[in-house]
Amino acid sequence: MSNLRIIYDNAADRAVLTASSQAGALAPANLLTERKSQVLRSIGTDLEITATLATGEIVGGLALPFCNLTSNAKIRVRGYAAPGDAEPVFDTGVILACAYAPLGAWEWGGVPLGVNAFSYGGGTYGRTWWPRTTARHVIIGLSDPDNPAGYIECSRLVLGNYWEPEYNASYGASVTPVDTSTQNRTAAGDMVIDTGFTYRKLSIALEHMTEQDRANLWRIVWGNGKRRPLFISLFPDHADPELEQTYQIYGRLPDLAAISTPYYQAFATTIDVEEI
Repeated sequence: MSNLRIIYDNAADRAVLTASSQAGALAPANLLTERKSQVLRSIGTDLEITATLATGEIVGGLALPFCNLTSNAKIRVRGYAAPGDAEPVFDTGVILACAYAPLGAWEWGGVPLGVNAFSYGGGTYGRTWWPRTTARHVIIGLSDPDNPAGYIECSRLVLGNYWEPEYNASYGASVTPVDTSTQNRTAAGDMVIDTGFTYRKLSIALEHMTEQDRANLWRIVWGNGKRRPLFISLFPDHADPELEQTYQIYGRLPDLAAISTPYYQAFATTIDVEEI
């Protein structure tokens, strides 16, 4: 099993993005914002997104946080050293983008919620990993023919190198659902709900970091701070896809924890990530 992975520097933000189709103004530029309500929407259930960087960069993982892909959706990512090259430097092949056990469609009447559910715990995370390789031109193919919405909708594109510690997180890692709804009682004793938003918080402890891991994590925490978001997956490519879906988050660090030295040549810290 792979150790946890963190994509901390999103190369997609430095890329020129294009798409094989878009519905109206719902264009690829929306993949570069942190607003879940701004999405790229395809025409039909097949979509190809192209990301072209100014120079080659090391990439090893891709995530599509807050998308409407179903458990049968397929993804294929190919990377090229330069636009126009015939042979890719990596090719993931066609794999499931976000396999999970469907817990039922979220619907108002007969209309799928789509982007309207992203702030209320809806949506999934498309993702794929590959051996880290330098690439400049990346083509992302998506196919979801059984999608009840009749189109593909993606809110964010995360692409880049990842950090993976030598020793995995300690036991006790937790994911917490946060519901900002409030409950009030009326004079008649009825409970009235003021519906809020739903998101997740992931908390992990790294208690056995090496000197190299300490240095790498320090650069991530210092560089990202509370400002820049990151993508973290506690169980990347796990045999249980629903477990992987639950413990992967695109968010920010709400607080910056200290890095301690509990014993000789070993370092420890905690990481809390709050979903955007």
